[in-house]
Amino acid sequence: MKGISNRCGTKRILRSALCKLSGILALLMLSACASNGDPVVVEQPVTKKASWSIDKVVQSDTGMISLLDPFDLVHHEAEPANWYLYDFAVKDDLQTGRFAAVLTDRPGTFKVRITTGELTPQEQSVAGPEAILRLRVINRRLLLSGGDTWPSVETSHRNFAYDQRWIGMPNGDYGVIITALDPFANQGDYVFQLIKVDQMTEVNHAPALPQLVYGENAGIVGVNAKGSQYRERCGDVPSQATWVPLVSRTMPIPGAVQEVELPASVHSAALARQQTGADAAVSAVLARNPVAGSYGFYIKPDTWHDSQARGNAGASVNTLIRCAVRIVDVVAAPTSFQVKIKAIPTASDRISQVDKAQLLTGFSNWMTNTNDMAWHFKTEMIRRSDGDSAMVLGILEYLNLSSKESETLLPMSNALRVDYLLDRLREFSENHSY
Repeated sequence: MKGISNRCGTKRILRSALCKLSGILALLMLSACASNGDPVVVEQPVTKKASWSIDKVVQSDTGMISLLDPFDLVHHEAEPANWYLYDFAVKDDLQTGRFAAVLTDRPGTFKVRITTGELTPQEQSVAGPEAILRLRVINRRLLLSGGDTWPSVETSHRNFAYDQRWIGMPNGDYGVIITALDPFANQGDYVFQLIKVDQMTEVNHAPALPQLVYGENAGIVGVNAKGSQYRERCGDVPSQATWVPLVSRTMPIPGAVQEVELPASVHSAALARQQTGADAAVSAVLARNPVAGSYGFYIKPDTWHDSQARGNAGASVNTLIRCAVRIVDVVAAPTSFQVKIKAIPTASDRISQVDKAQLLTGFSNWMTNTNDMAWHFKTEMIRRSDGDSAMVLGILEYLNLSSKESETLLPMSNALRVDYLLDRLREFSENHSY
C-alpha cells in the first residue's frame, strides 16, 4: 500500500536521513537498506546527531491526533468540519506536507511522544502499524492536538494563535513516521518521529489520512471517498403532521442533515416530554404556506437540549430532512396547525451522459466565477456524487436558490431539473463574469 509500510519500507524510503540518525555503531548492518535483500555492511563511522524528544498527553474527541500549523490550512475554512476524510480534499496538503496526523479507533486520552530520534528499545518491542507523511515547518512551531484545531466552516485558524499546545520546531522538511504502540504495555500510545530530509520528494507519503490501531494492519481513510450523498426517508411519512413555518431563505435538501428553525413553543414542549421520559419525537412539516397544493419538508427531530433555544426567536435544531411532501389539506386543531401530506420522493430517472457532462461543466464554470474558497471541494463533491439524483440535489444545495424558486423543482424529473439548472448556471456565470 503506497505510503504505508512496515519498518523496512520506512527505512528504505528515508534511508539517507535515517542512516545519519541511527549511527550508533561504526559497523552498522543495514539489511533494510539493501535493494536485493542481502545484508549490507557500512564500513565507515557515522556521527550520531543530537536528537530531542517530548512527551505529551492528547485529549481527542474525534479519535484523531494531529501535528500541524492551523495557519497552513486556512484554505479549508470554507469547507465542512470533516473535509480531511475526503482524499481529494487532502491530496494537495499531503503532497506539500501541511500536516501529520493519525486516526485512532476511538475518542479518548492518548500518550504521544514526538522525537527526532529513533524508537526506544522498549517502544520497538511493542511497536505496531506505522505510516509515513510529509511535513514542512515554516513558522518554527507546530500544534499538537486531538483534531480540534483543523480549520473549517466551524473553526477559525485564528482561534489557536496563542494556544498552550504549540511545540517549538526547527523550520525545514521532514518525513514523519507515526507508529502505534501497544496501549497496554505502558510505553505510550503513539510516536511521531520527525526525520529531517533535504527534499520532500524523498518521502513516499500516505495517499490519505492514515488509521493506525495496534494489533491491526495499517489503514487509510477517505480514498475514493464519495461525494454528495442524500438519504431521504419517504417510506415512513405519516398522513398528517404539525405545520411549522419555513423561515430559511433557501430550500432544505431532502436526505440531508441541516439546521432548521422551530418555534419556541415546539421546542419547550418537546424538551419537557423528553425530561419526563416520554416520547419526544415531533412530526412536523416545514413549509412557507400551509395551503393545499403547496410543498414542504417532513422532519421528525427526537433529541432536545437547552442549548438549542434561541430565546423568543425559537430554537435551532440539526435534523434530517426526511422527505419532500405536498400538502393536500389543512386540518383545524385546538393547539396546533395540522396539515395532511403526501410524500414526494426525489426523482430517480437517470441523466444522460451528455446532460451530465454539461451539468458538471456548467457547475465548474460557475464555481470558477465565485469567490468561494471551497470551490475545489464543492466541485469534487458534485463530480463524485452518489448517483444522478444526488448530483442534482448537491448542485441545488450549493446554488442556494430561494425556497420559493426551489419549490418548482420538487415535482420535476431529473431531466427537467438539469435543463432548469443549466439555464440558471449560465445566468449566474454571465452575471458574475469578470
